[in-house]
Amino acid sequence: MSVRSFLFFDLDRTLWDFERNSLETLQGLFLDFDLKQHGVRDFDAFNVIYQEENRKCWADYQCGVMTKAVLRGERFRRTLDILGLDQALAEGLGEAYVARGPHQRHLLDGALEVLATLQARGYPLHILTNGFKEVQHIKVENSGIGRYIDAVWTSDELGSLKPARACFDGALKGVGATCDEAWMIGDDHEADVIGAHQSGWRAIHFAPDGETPKTSPAVASVRHLRDLLALLP
Repeated sequence: MSVRSFLFFDLDRTLWDFERNSLETLQGLFLDFDLKQHGVRDFDAFNVIYQEENRKCWADYQCGVMTKAVLRGERFRRTLDILGLDQALAEGLGEAYVARGPHQRHLLDGALEVLATLQARGYPLHILTNGFKEVQHIKVENSGIGRYIDAVWTSDELGSLKPARACFDGALKGVGATCDEAWMIGDDHEADVIGAHQSGWRAIHFAPDGETPKTSPAVASVRHLRDLLALLP
C-alpha cells in the first residue's frame, strides 16, 4: 500500500462513541433541568421519545428541509410537546446539549491505537464528517484524536453533506489528492461507502454488527477498528 493513500475517517459512531457520549449528556440534562419535577416519569421515558424525534429532525436536515439552527431546538420542542411539557425549556435544552456533548471523551474500542499505528505507517489521516463544524472540531481535540489527524473536514465547511459527491470532492481538493489515492472508512453505508464509491474513492465499511449489504461496493467490511491494521499495512 502506497503511503500516498489518504485515509478519511467518519467521526460519530466510527471513532467517537456517539451513543455513549450522547446518552451521558442527555442524562445530565434530565437531572439539571429537573425534568422529573416537570412531570416526566423517568429518564427512559424522555430518552425514547427524544431519540425518535432527533432521528426525524436529522432526516429532515439531511434532506435540506431543516437548518441546523432549527434542528438544535426542534428535536427538544417536539419531545416536550409529546410529553405535554412547557416547550419554553426546549431552547435551553438544545443549547446545553450542543455545549456539553462535544466535551464527552468516550471513543470506540481501539480508536487511538489504530490511529497511532496508521500514522506511524505513514498514512495521512483525516476526518470527513456530516456533523456541525463547531461541534466536531471540539470532539476531535477533546477526545485525543486530534494528535493523529491532519485535518477535519465537515459538511458545514464543505457546503455539502455526504453522500453528495461535492462533499468528497471538496475534501479531496483540500488535501491535494486524487480519487485513486483516497479511502473512506465509516459506519454509515449510504453516506460513507456509497458516497465514496460514487466519487471514485475506495471505501471500507465499519460494521460492528456485521450488517454490510452483500451487494456493497466496499473494498472490505470490518467489525472492529483493529481489523483495519491487517487491511492497511
